[in-house]
Amino acid sequence: MRAMRARTAVSLAALAALTLTTPALAAGQAPAAGRGAAAASSAADLTAPAGFRGMSPYRVLDTRDYNRVPTHNRFGPLGAGEYYSTPLAARCANHPPATCEAVVPTDVTAVVVNVTVTDPTTDGYVSLGAANGTPGTAPATSSVNFKAGQTVSNLVTVAVGPVVRGAPWISVYNNWGTANVVLDLVGYYRPAATDKYGPLAPTRIADSRVDGTGRLGGDAVRSFQVARPELGTADATEVVLNVTATDGSWDSFLTAYPSGSPLPAAGSNVNFPAGSTVANQVVVPVGVDGWIDLYNHAGWVHVIVDVVGYYGPSGKGLFSALRTPVRSLDTRVTGTKLQQWATTQVPVVPSDGSVPNVMGVEANVTVTDVTESGHLTVFPGPGLPPTTSTVNVAPGQTTANSVTTRVAGDGTYSVYNHGAPVDVIADLTGYFTTG
Repeated sequence: MRAMRARTAVSLAALAALTLTTPALAAGQAPAAGRGAAAASSAADLTAPAGFRGMSPYRVLDTRDYNRVPTHNRFGPLGAGEYYSTPLAARCANHPPATCEAVVPTDVTAVVVNVTVTDPTTDGYVSLGAANGTPGTAPATSSVNFKAGQTVSNLVTVAVGPVVRGAPWISVYNNWGTANVVLDLVGYYRPAATDKYGPLAPTRIADSRVDGTGRLGGDAVRSFQVARPELGTADATEVVLNVTATDGSWDSFLTAYPSGSPLPAAGSNVNFPAGSTVANQVVVPVGVDGWIDLYNHAGWVHVIVDVVGYYGPSGKGLFSALRTPVRSLDTRVTGTKLQQWATTQVPVVPSDGSVPNVMGVEANVTVTDVTESGHLTVFPGPGLPPTTSTVNVAPGQTTANSVTTRVAGDGTYSVYNHGAPVDVIADLTGYFTTG
């Protein structure tokens, strides 16, 4: 039984066989997948329907720090083509009884983690999964894309693997070069959890560039009321946000946590370099007063907050994760970029009826081949897009962001491009369904 850190290096021959262009390599190219690929996902591929439980960020892995590698195995950056297995645990004993101190219940079906990649030596991507793939092969989907030397984060929902040594495990794959990986756990799904998903029309609740609050200072906190009847979140226990940092004076990070709770000892949600515009999806518990806090580590930065969904007693959706995520759109393969001010519908609901009563999905949207700064907006559709943003892009960058969205009656969600033509890749990770 492989209970320790599993390292599998891809051979040079296998790497050569991938034969991808640089943009394709950065985004994790796989064969085009339209409605047919989504339809290939059947109920057998899904975890059991489950409710949600949110938590303040809890660091379960940091490959830079021996004390943040639960197995206490050799720490350090992931290598090229490496599958890295890690328990969702505080630590693991290497002597009998060889057990781990799990930080989530052992019956969880999926977890939500903020994945940060730092110190990468080349352009590339990492992918999260329930288990290691076959040595010499790469996953068909990607989770976080990065440039050499960049520090970047993305929220990822991933099915968990079997319980080993008393804790569920997940796998991280690094496709090229070396990179350090940090995992901050922010929530989990389990059948016994009672909070259910409620979709919302994306709504902007704060923009410090225009609302008079000004930039958020270093080592400072700003509070936001998120439990609001007019938003449909009056009884929300957790909210799903898209948080954007822009015009920062220093390299820094933002951390979201419930009002009335202490700042987490470790954990970040949005990592951004000075002068950039970076967005990331955030899931955060709501404080007892209906507010959340947002902390900025250093410098001064403008903050934009969009509410895109919630969990709570009035929610209707239970979540089933795809054990193997599928690619539902790749415009690099179809040869048709998403044009400026254009909208495309992404089919995600199987046409064979194998996943009934779908109300929403979890997905990962990646944008590449970018020539100008701009942004994309994901919304249920059809019709005009809301005045919010999902993925902010810059020339030469490949950028990904997690998406939680309601689906339209035809089984699609919509992606609108506010900037110059770009290539869009969308990976489906799970379904919200009603009973």
